[in-house]
Amino acid sequence: MGLHTRRRISLGLAACGFAAAFGTLAASGTAAKADPVNIRIGWSTMPGHLIPVLYSKPEILKYYGKSYVVEPILFRGSSPQIQAMAAGEIDMAAFSPAVLALAVNNARQDVKVVADIIQDGVDGYHSDTFLVKTDSGINTITDLKGKRVGTNAIGSASDTGMRTGLRKAGLQDKRDYTAIEVAFSNMPAMLREGKIDMGTVLQPFSDQMVATGKFKVLYDVKDAVGPSQLVFLAARADFLAKNKAALMDFFEDHVRAVRWFTDPKNKKEATEIIAKFMKQKPEDLEYLFTKADYYRDPFMFPNVPNIQTMVDASIAVGALPSGTAGALQGAFTVAPAYVDISFVEEAKKRIQASEAATR
Repeated sequence: MGLHTRRRISLGLAACGFAAAFGTLAASGTAAKADPVNIRIGWSTMPGHLIPVLYSKPEILKYYGKSYVVEPILFRGSSPQIQAMAAGEIDMAAFSPAVLALAVNNARQDVKVVADIIQDGVDGYHSDTFLVKTDSGINTITDLKGKRVGTNAIGSASDTGMRTGLRKAGLQDKRDYTAIEVAFSNMPAMLREGKIDMGTVLQPFSDQMVATGKFKVLYDVKDAVGPSQLVFLAARADFLAKNKAALMDFFEDHVRAVRWFTDPKNKKEATEIIAKFMKQKPEDLEYLFTKADYYRDPFMFPNVPNIQTMVDASIAVGALPSGTAGALQGAFTVAPAYVDISFVEEAKKRIQASEAATR
């Protein structure tokens, strides 16, 4: 991946300690004759994306190890996943709206929006926050003139929200402020040490830092752009076409897994699984799957209109170039050309039919 550092996570096996369970599945004789399709999925943040832990409960998965297996691959953000997808190193990616447009227009990739991952600021749910020190003297966005702001990756969804808020206040990148790329994990330390004046801080650190009284929320993504489809699952069109049957199985399991993790009755166990993966205390993740967390569609349907809203916002703030050779020529229209929700539609049908049969 060139300058981009990534590491591969062995799902459920090394990371989550479920090797024995998957071995039992393989030995049961129920596996399909053909080798399972290996689905390589990019992700960048936990617990938001959930991807590294979704397949760690074999008992709720009908097809894992039979028609498909999953290989999650960690990236710094959405943007670096464009290169990996173009190089054929991943089959699906956690894309932001701006990154989808760049993948299509700059990298010439035929990719489709296939499922929800997380939505921001929907129906009172959490919105990504931009924090400053309480004693910094920064009380309005215009106070950021001449300051340094931290962003995880240029063109990411939170970056678009941050820049939109700055633009609405009349501030322009480079002229009025300096944007510095900082990994989400390093953002709190950079703020504490005064290396940046404002930073994009994710949960649970956002609430924890505000609770100390030393930091405050200057604004959030919802303030800037309204409710948004923050990150979604995108897939290569050729991969979808070639492996349709296996992917129908995958998406049924994928939706089942998300529904299990987000079910209130499973909160304790789900939180413990996620905390173990993240090497954090479960009590630090109490916000998960509450209004203090992101919104996730019950059947993982992406909000396509909100993807379009974010693309338009990205063009407006210059995160997406407009009218330059080899880049976006004016508007970028997401639907219908770059959307395929047939897989989550089928997953919903199968799951509802199964639930009806057991009543």
